[in-house]
Amino acid sequence: MSSPFDDDEATGFEPTRAFAPPPPAPSPPQPTLDGGNALPAGTRLAEFEVLGVVGEGGFGIVYRAWDHSLKRQVALKEYMPSSLAQRTAGLMVSVRSDKYKETFDAGKESFVKEARMLAQFDHPALVKVFRFWEANGSAYMVMPFYEGITLRQELRERKAAPDEATLLGWLGPIADALAVIHAEYYYHRDIAPDNVLLLAGSRRPVLLDFGAARRVIGDMTQDLTVILKPGYAPLEQYAEIPGMKQGPWTDVYALAALAYYAIRGRTPPPSVGRVVNDSYEPLMKVAAGRFSERVLKAIDRALAVRPEQRTPSITAFKVDLGLAPPPADPQAMFPASQPAAEAADLALDVTVPSPPPSAPSPAPLPTASADVPTMVVPPPASAVERTRVVPRPAASAPAPVAAPTTAPAAAAGGRRGLVVGGLVAAAVVAGGALWWSRAPTPSTAGDGTAAPSATPAPAPTQAAAPAPSPLPPPAATPAGFDAAAAFERVVAAGSASMAPTLAAAQTQWRIDRDKLVFTVTSPADGHVYVFNQGTDGSLLQLYPNAQTPDLRIRAGQPLTLPQRGLQLDVAGPEGTGRLLVMVSRWPRDMTAFAPKVEGGFTSFPTGSVAAALEGANAGRLPLLAGQPVCTAGVDCSDAFGAAVMQLEVVR
Repeated sequence: MSSPFDDDEATGFEPTRAFAPPPPAPSPPQPTLDGGNALPAGTRLAEFEVLGVVGEGGFGIVYRAWDHSLKRQVALKEYMPSSLAQRTAGLMVSVRSDKYKETFDAGKESFVKEARMLAQFDHPALVKVFRFWEANGSAYMVMPFYEGITLRQELRERKAAPDEATLLGWLGPIADALAVIHAEYYYHRDIAPDNVLLLAGSRRPVLLDFGAARRVIGDMTQDLTVILKPGYAPLEQYAEIPGMKQGPWTDVYALAALAYYAIRGRTPPPSVGRVVNDSYEPLMKVAAGRFSERVLKAIDRALAVRPEQRTPSITAFKVDLGLAPPPADPQAMFPASQPAAEAADLALDVTVPSPPPSAPSPAPLPTASADVPTMVVPPPASAVERTRVVPRPAASAPAPVAAPTTAPAAAAGGRRGLVVGGLVAAAVVAGGALWWSRAPTPSTAGDGTAAPSATPAPAPTQAAAPAPSPLPPPAATPAGFDAAAAFERVVAAGSASMAPTLAAAQTQWRIDRDKLVFTVTSPADGHVYVFNQGTDGSLLQLYPNAQTPDLRIRAGQPLTLPQRGLQLDVAGPEGTGRLLVMVSRWPRDMTAFAPKVEGGFTSFPTGSVAAALEGANAGRLPLLAGQPVCTAGVDCSDAFGAAVMQLEVVR
């Protein structure tokens, strides 16, 4: 029986804290760094000896270590934002370029502040901080070495929703821990099943990964993708909207989303999309009879999109769930910084006084899609952090080849989205017009091997057209299918341990002037799939294609796209497009999503057709994620990772 829960699980424990500077360290050995930024076993950091790597991500490395002073095993985390810095001589960590120094230093300062903050608390459901210090150009934290599995892993192994008593047994300690930090005006802002560890033996939940350094670096690089988990992040985390601040209610939403996931096996719809078209299915309707009405109603209330309509505090959420009696002072249900609202909005089923009447009224929430932030935000790597979209020099691109005169999309003012061209091939990627201008020539796969090219094999979903001809421009995309949300679902369904990182030289691309070049780096070997949501609403597969039928990537080896022989020229209209990059252990078959192959490229339906196909999908994965195509007799894993990069097309 397959699990209803997705495959986004942590592959290593990543607590993120520690405290108190150690005594001066003896002269450390000069480790061999052929394996990357991680320190080898045997390295000494003060009285701590590295025994091995537990997890490595875009912002830090967690080691299993031995404390020679207290004779115990501990977890040691090193600040290491791999996009900004690298290991140099010995133990030293240095920024890759002076332009990254300010961001690196800000992240390190936040790393240390988080450790200092957590050292103030001693709660069984909060990761404990022993000590921290700065050295070797970096910073370190030491924590207990917990053994157990993440809540996401637990849910996947159960293959069914927990009973109410078990669910409340998880929510209660987490809520208690949040109440402790909220009392000091600290907020977690990254609660998800992969950030909750269930300890071996006791099964006690421990809340991990506040990710303060990740948020600071994400803010400074203007990359929300390293901060938010769609489905768990409330609306106020997507952008600063007047009258909509973050607070205790922000963690309330995420904790309720965790409960929703435990009950249904999937997250609520992303909050930013619910503002325009709220497809949220209340648990009172879809889970009635399996859980008490009180619990279902409490979770539904805590998942209100607007902060002023949501459960205002962890205390109120616990009361709603029946985990605590109403406090003696009813005002304890409303934090001092609670966004003001009418008593009826805040109280709902809890009989408490309204907030102080002097509180200002909230600014109206935008109702038009143009006024709502629409960035697609994939989840960061759960227990081991990662970063994406850090500026880097752009690779040079070959000169474009004139498009065939028979292509309607090449008419003046008629090009849309991205134009793919080059020395050997050209295609218009938008409006559905795709063609090869010349016979494809050999290309090189991401692993350095030559791709077949004499007569390129068509994509596996449909034979290539014998005589390339342009597809007609698409009509206006009907309502019912949101490609951006589809990209989000693919990312959310993927494994964080395989999630690639994306880098580009800029965040905006000028029509008819810029060429899109970006780099993919993956933590694992795999097959690469690249999809483009055009500014005109089209949905196209850029890789694999007829010229590169099998694009592969090696772990830790950057892959710059497009490859030799292709280029991506930016064309109109103005707007926001997106690239979805998947890395899969096995090739994938997207036949169920009705692909159409013509002229060497694959396009997918949008609008009502796509909505109908996805609506009929009974599988665990979104149709765009496809299904693995495995070799007979070999263990078949559908594991993949995915990430999204936003493309702002301007004049």
